[in-house]
Amino acid sequence: MRNKPAVLMFGPAKTATSGISSVVNNWLGAGLEKNISLEYIATLDDYVPGEYIKKSLNALRAYRVFWVKCKAPVDLVHIHLSSGMSFYRKLIIFWFAKRRNIKVAVHLHGSVFKEFYEDGSRFQQRLVSWLFDQSDGIFVLSRHWKSFIEKISSNKQIYIINNGASVKLVGKKSTDPDKIVIAFMGRLGLRKGTYDLLEAFQMLSADIPEARLVLGGDGDINRVRSLVEEKGLSSQVEVLGWVSGDEKTDVFRRADIYALPSYNEGLPGSILEAMAASTPIVSTPVGGIPEAVIESQNGYLIEPGNVNALYLRLVELCQDKELRLLMGKESRRLIEQTFNLEKIIIDLQNAYKEILSK
Repeated sequence: MRNKPAVLMFGPAKTATSGISSVVNNWLGAGLEKNISLEYIATLDDYVPGEYIKKSLNALRAYRVFWVKCKAPVDLVHIHLSSGMSFYRKLIIFWFAKRRNIKVAVHLHGSVFKEFYEDGSRFQQRLVSWLFDQSDGIFVLSRHWKSFIEKISSNKQIYIINNGASVKLVGKKSTDPDKIVIAFMGRLGLRKGTYDLLEAFQMLSADIPEARLVLGGDGDINRVRSLVEEKGLSSQVEVLGWVSGDEKTDVFRRADIYALPSYNEGLPGSILEAMAASTPIVSTPVGGIPEAVIESQNGYLIEPGNVNALYLRLVELCQDKELRLLMGKESRRLIEQTFNLEKIIIDLQNAYKEILSK
């Protein structure tokens, strides 16, 4: 093995509106390439529902690039994997890499991968288990997902590589003393609990008129904007669409509370970024979230779909500034201790070394 192992990484384009893209960009910003020779190959230009022909053409392009890159020495192929057709597109890359005797690490994302496995045919379940069994290393986002893999695969080479946030991401808070800002970041729609949050905020706005809701993300943008107007909340709710860079950082800097009432998750990077900005969290106990949001310490966890519980927790935090500050301080401590992006990069590089040494 060379001093700087050659790694081919596969996932959606770094410019895509995708959680995986955000993770990869965070890694690169934290210095992943300092100790490895990395080539990133996009298998998808952007996340767009449908458009199967376009996605297939994207995949064919990635296969062609892979074929060319394999003519040079490659130590490891790192595949970012999700559910649905993402699984099948990446399965071809996995099979080809194994045929070339290249070691492969599969990185499981996909908040609904458990449903993808359990609701699939017996053939699909066996195919999923085979892929994990044959992997040289499996990367998961949390203990929750490690437990899931252990139930469907005999492979013991499982590494928890948490999503993370840089402690340098957000500077001093810039909150408005006359407003209480509740922020949300993610794909607007049912799965992330956007409509539950709007319903809870409508109840809250009558009690706390100084409250504001900021919604950032792609997905059902037009439908959400229509609902905001129908509910008479246009003066209290901002629907930003997809934001990144300084604009995203600005949202976290002015957020007093972060809310993500999701129904399914891996480990959302947006929660970790909000924690890095010293923000209390209101979310749900799904996926790896309970490993980042500790009940009554740096936030609250309510059951998915429980709008009344969501409303009550948001009201409690809106009415108690001291509690917001205490929980925000604990959020920041947890980032520095466990979810520090710079530390996670070292964990990933150590996992690479262990996989390649076997």
